[in-house]
Amino acid sequence: MSGRPDDASAEAFSDAFVRFVRTFGLLDADRTPCGAPLSTAEAHAVTVLRPGRMSQRALGERLNLTKSTTSRLVDQLITRGWADRAADPADGRVQLVGLTEQGHRVAADVARRRADRLSTLLDRVPKAQRPAVIRALRLLEEASRDL
Repeated sequence: MSGRPDDASAEAFSDAFVRFVRTFGLLDADRTPCGAPLSTAEAHAVTVLRPGRMSQRALGERLNLTKSTTSRLVDQLITRGWADRAADPADGRVQLVGLTEQGHRVAADVARRRADRLSTLLDRVPKAQRPAVIRALRLLEEASRDL
């Protein structure tokens, strides 16, 4: 992308983006946009951890979080009984984070709710415009890297 967007484009984008964030429910700290009773960060963490254990560092990288924010998030998951830490069998100096049985149930619930909500949302987008919406989301994700 070359240059900066003109003021009218930037303002229209900002307005549309902020309205989407609010309408979709991203501002509720105690509930995901899908209605699950946990924070959006917790929902993303249990989703990332669902396939198996990983280092706290790897989790932070996947979630694009700082080391201290990741540490606090993992502590929250442990406090809620959704995760635990265990030594890496290959390198005892490394602690791996994984979901407990309860954490796996939470992750499954989040996945089901997310699929239901996003399916409903996509159903409201005209079929002919769905590929453009998906392309736009991918462009935004790419443009957001390293901001």
